[in-house]
Amino acid sequence: MTRKGGRPKLSNIAVCTVSIAAVRQTADHKSCMVSQVLFGEQIEILSKKKSWYKIKCSWDGTIGWVDPRQFRVIREKELTKHSKESRAFALDHLAGLNSEKATFPICIGSNLYDCDGINVRLAFGLYQYHGQIVHLDQSQNSQKLLINIAKRYLHSPFLYGGRSILGVDGEGLVQVIYKMIGLNLPRTALEQSRIGADVGFHSQAQIGDLAFFDQGGLINKVGIIIGESQIVHVHGRVRIDVLDQQGIFDMHTKRYLSTLRSIRRVAELT
Repeated sequence: MTRKGGRPKLSNIAVCTVSIAAVRQTADHKSCMVSQVLFGEQIEILSKKKSWYKIKCSWDGTIGWVDPRQFRVIREKELTKHSKESRAFALDHLAGLNSEKATFPICIGSNLYDCDGINVRLAFGLYQYHGQIVHLDQSQNSQKLLINIAKRYLHSPFLYGGRSILGVDGEGLVQVIYKMIGLNLPRTALEQSRIGADVGFHSQAQIGDLAFFDQGGLINKVGIIIGESQIVHVHGRVRIDVLDQQGIFDMHTKRYLSTLRSIRRVAELT
């Protein structure tokens, strides 16, 4: 279908065309960042305001404002090319997605649609990616790959609202890691703590279980168990610490960083 004058009719779906796009609380670049969109991830446009889009993130329902210049609205006739979720993701920390005309710098966790190992087909062109790739045909619910991916984020700095290797919060870290093994999780620790099955005791935890922590009775932190008494989480930076029945223990300072509230199994990993 086309608009009057022959212009193609646009949908209300857009795809991120920069490495990392900020989702802000209000239509202002100085506004608080509530989340991020990685290259290739899709958003739904709810409304427009001057040079801003009010959007909903397709994978978790987060609502906020983005800069339209960092997205490409998909034409209605192109929707079928982006109607399904991506099954391949960039695994290199940072690498280039290339064509004859352009190079996009993308980071780990970015969506690589219709990827055959090198070629990536997007609604706006064919590109080549020569970095490492994780594909759900091999990584679906894999404990080994979950640990591999989690360790690639070590030493990434804390950034409220972040979901990338260049800055991430605890919930964003958990969300992107699980995305790359085939499971979409909500955006906040509180929402994440409501899914899956409760693991009664610390001693019964398995690799991939999520541990939740509270302060003043409110759940405000989450991490992923990656081995016996080991947890990957964000405390100033992404790090691995000891987890016991009381909480996260820092071996360097000899003190507890967080108080354990619950452990939940959101998927059976193999």
